[in-house]
Amino acid sequence: MYHTSPSLLCADPLRLGETIETLNILGVDWFHIDVMDGSFVPNFAFGADAIRAVCQAAKHPVYAHVMALNPQNHVEAFAQLGCNTFCFHLETTHNPFRLCQQIRAAGMKPAVALNPATGVEALGNLLDYVDAVTLMSVEPGFSGQSFLPFMYDKIASLRRMIGERPVLIEVDGGVDNEIARRCLSCGCDVVVGGYFTLFQKGKSIPACYQSFNEAIKEAAI
Repeated sequence: MYHTSPSLLCADPLRLGETIETLNILGVDWFHIDVMDGSFVPNFAFGADAIRAVCQAAKHPVYAHVMALNPQNHVEAFAQLGCNTFCFHLETTHNPFRLCQQIRAAGMKPAVALNPATGVEALGNLLDYVDAVTLMSVEPGFSGQSFLPFMYDKIASLRRMIGERPVLIEVDGGVDNEIARRCLSCGCDVVVGGYFTLFQKGKSIPACYQSFNEAIKEAAI
């Protein structure tokens, strides 16, 4: 089983509503929406009004990837906006267990993200408290970067750590169809679709979605 999660950061901002309608019809598993504060990462993305609009238009769950300092200050707001999953970066908090409890109490699923330089061993017992782990395969903050090849081993290591736990592995950044196939073979569950998969320049989203699914079919069996 595999999941596809389109990165709305890569969508045409002037046609975002139309893009979400298209993806609703295609039947993606959930929408990946990046939130950036300009401090933890050197970029800004998706304010409250935009997130609310996405949640209202989306017919599939919304996975909020919160690249921001002090994520505990934003949990209630994201729950009220309609997000289904709140993914915080491990590097942004000294109290990840408490934060996971706060997220779940707010009615969302807790998830945690790791920067490329953070080893999976840092997760430790936190795997018992999250529903998903997002492994950044580029430095967070900007789309269109090249995939870091050491991530294949990192995915495999995390898969071994997870064992039988019902925790999904999402890989985010620089993934094309061939890289997606390799990630899935290493134990990844969720591939974030960006500029190199679902939002390729000059191609329609349905055509990209079809070629993506055909490319990863063997790895996903």
